[in-house]
Amino acid sequence: MIERVLASFAICLLLSLTGCASKLVSIDTARDAFVAGDLSAATTILGEVADGGGRFAQPAQLDLAIAELASGKPEAASARLRILRDRFDQTSEASQATGLANATSYAKQATGKVLSMVTDDTARVFKPAGYEEVMIRTMLAMCSLVSDETDAESYINQAAMHQAKLRQVAETKHKEFFPDFLDTTPHQELALAPYMRGVLREATHHDFDDAKRNYQLVSAIKPDFLPAADDLDRAMNGNHSQVGNGALYVFALVGRGPVLTPVDAPVTSAAVSIASTLMLHDEDKKDDVTRLPKISSVKVPSVLVPPSPIAAVTVAAQSGSQSAPGPQQPGLQQPGFQLQNAQLLGATQSLTDVAQLVQTQADAELPWTIARAFLRQAGKEMAVAKARDGLGLQGTAGTFFQFAAANAWSATETADTRCWGLLPREIQVLRAELPAGDHTIHLAPVGPDGFSIGPSRSTTVRLDNGRNTYLVVIAPAQHLYLTQSPDPSRSAGLSR
Repeated sequence: MIERVLASFAICLLLSLTGCASKLVSIDTARDAFVAGDLSAATTILGEVADGGGRFAQPAQLDLAIAELASGKPEAASARLRILRDRFDQTSEASQATGLANATSYAKQATGKVLSMVTDDTARVFKPAGYEEVMIRTMLAMCSLVSDETDAESYINQAAMHQAKLRQVAETKHKEFFPDFLDTTPHQELALAPYMRGVLREATHHDFDDAKRNYQLVSAIKPDFLPAADDLDRAMNGNHSQVGNGALYVFALVGRGPVLTPVDAPVTSAAVSIASTLMLHDEDKKDDVTRLPKISSVKVPSVLVPPSPIAAVTVAAQSGSQSAPGPQQPGLQQPGFQLQNAQLLGATQSLTDVAQLVQTQADAELPWTIARAFLRQAGKEMAVAKARDGLGLQGTAGTFFQFAAANAWSATETADTRCWGLLPREIQVLRAELPAGDHTIHLAPVGPDGFSIGPSRSTTVRLDNGRNTYLVVIAPAQHLYLTQSPDPSRSAGLSR
């Protein structure tokens, strides 16, 4: 009877893990298609995974929002991200700290935690990392810039505030649990937030003091962002742009962003200390610690930044709605371009290093991640030991049962690698002043040497006197996706 129960349990576990692996293959296939420039295939596959309702449904929803933005549908992407933001806020540590989470979310979390102790963390309700919660708000701001612009400042303020809340939660938790072992400042400030506030304040033509303060903050957070000096100079002089000119902002989401991959991590003393503290009983503080098995390593997710050849996006402009000539025609010859009567505006500059932000946070949280995996594996081994005692197995038979059952159960353990896989490696920006009117904007992906690594893309934009026009470029590798403001007359700013 026992053998039949164990066999049935093993088959159920195998089928569950097979289904999970299949979804992972599908979502990875969609991400690869997106990077390769096959937006249609990526959108179709992501839609199937998102509608399937499985463990990868919500990560697929996040990726689908990026695909919608790349398709020139910022309103659809924004609607999707708002729904996800509100849903994730129910289980967010920052929301719990401010009393926003509800009883239903706690029940779902509790159920997931119980299941994860039996299997692994993939049984938990998907809970985005703190950086993903912040990036949802950041992407909402990007969507607003190229749609109605009315909520861009509100969304980017939400991103900065949420980052600050996460930092407070982390510091409180770290001070409570072994601060000597843990980095207390894993949540960095986002230079993009004050930069975007400065851009929007400057565009009003009267809030230059606010713009100046925000540009100064950008310089403090990101000292190597050299364009901030020009931004600050304009704000101090109260001059958005020269009379007759408009401002073009190209926001580029560059490179393949961080994903999670499973690794075997050594069980550190910090992780054991955290696990021991969580296991202690008030009435017998020594009992649980002495019974914790010795485990040398556990499976945990680790941050991986997939290689991509792109370093930046080069931008050039032609007055009027001219089409780009062929590469053999004479004209401007610069890295990434060979255009006739074109003006090279420059290359986008890094403003927020998403990969570094994610890695810093993951490193700071690693002891907690290891502790959770350690407790789960320890719990499995102790459960097997109790089952052996209950069956009355002793001696060689008991040892064999303990070894076989514990190892078979632990073999089902997998690290939870669900994540938002289509985030960029970094967010870059370029600002250029151009005469009011129509301009053909040419963009090309370039490598570290400044030379083109893929086909250029062109689009026509209209700049209005004294106004901002926005263009969002998603550039995971050689292929570019463009989304722009639909109507410059709706841009923030005043006519002169």
